[in-house]
Amino acid sequence: MLSNVGTINAIIGMAKSLSEYSNSKIYVLDILGEFKKFHHLSNITFLPFININNIFPKTGKLSKFLIISVSILAIPFLIRKLIIYKPKYIITGLVGFIPILLKFFFKHLVVINSIQGYPKFNIFRKLIWKFFYKKTDYLLTMTNKTKQMIEDKIEIDKKKIFVIENPVISRNIKNLALESIDLNEQFIFKKKVYCAVGRLTFQKNFFELLEGFKRYSQEAEDDFNLIILGEGELKNTLAHYIKKNNLDNFYLLGFKSNPYKYLQRSDLYISTSLWEEPGHTLIEAGYLNVPILTSNCPNGPHEIIIDGYNGLKYQLGSISDLVDKIKIFNTLDVKSKKNMTINFKKIVANYTQFRFCKKLFKIIV
Repeated sequence: MLSNVGTINAIIGMAKSLSEYSNSKIYVLDILGEFKKFHHLSNITFLPFININNIFPKTGKLSKFLIISVSILAIPFLIRKLIIYKPKYIITGLVGFIPILLKFFFKHLVVINSIQGYPKFNIFRKLIWKFFYKKTDYLLTMTNKTKQMIEDKIEIDKKKIFVIENPVISRNIKNLALESIDLNEQFIFKKKVYCAVGRLTFQKNFFELLEGFKRYSQEAEDDFNLIILGEGELKNTLAHYIKKNNLDNFYLLGFKSNPYKYLQRSDLYISTSLWEEPGHTLIEAGYLNVPILTSNCPNGPHEIIIDGYNGLKYQLGSISDLVDKIKIFNTLDVKSKKNMTINFKKIVANYTQFRFCKKLFKIIV
């Protein structure tokens, strides 16, 4: 992984979970240097291959090519580590076909493929899945809908597929949320704040967010600021849209190593994504008691958000519905908003490190 994707925190969450709640010895393969900032963690051994994470482009076709190329070049490195440490289990987040391939040589190796994100099957990817992933020992998804889709399209044995959510919630999130906002950004929070978080890519659908709030500001008397946290290839295009439309209260704040202090101080978290599985920031917002407004995209938000019960949900692609839901949110009293956040806590409980370890060992032991 070259960019700051949610998979990085998911893998670290898995490592922490298994380190704390099992007797397992944990090794993390750090192929591109994506885990370098976590090397201080105790009880986890990091195995670095090459540190190029800060050299190459983080997104785009070149990025994808580099990830695949370096992953293939790292196969001898992985084989050597398998010989030295003799692991019983290997858990993959991305490029999961390589450990499956090695099962031909390491007969006793148990491969657990954790599917990070909503898989989209073109012809080539479908062939890869049918040839390799059908040979996995366990396949983990984060939603029932993705589980069902894989069963239908890839025809993997149903007994191999399980829904186990990423362990992205920890007590440290609340500690980080208490940190102060930078002085040059504190003025933003003197007004009501609507917050979105994610890579500035096609998937996150931020133009729909900007268009929705542009129309909302024209129709409603609401003194607010809209902030977007994240970096990506669409940054300049989004910035041009904001400048062209004179949206002086819309802010692209860039990537933040600690997004939680911004979430904690926001009045509403919004996701306009085209797809999510399920959207880690959405879960983290709920953990911090921030009300949620999301598109009804597949698969996570559509599955876990019940409109009006544990959040608000609008019709993806409908600017008018997005605007209407923002207006509805602002008509809710304090008790109604609080009830939505309390109801969402039932979802959050599935994303803890303790719950991940408990669910995983229930199926593999």
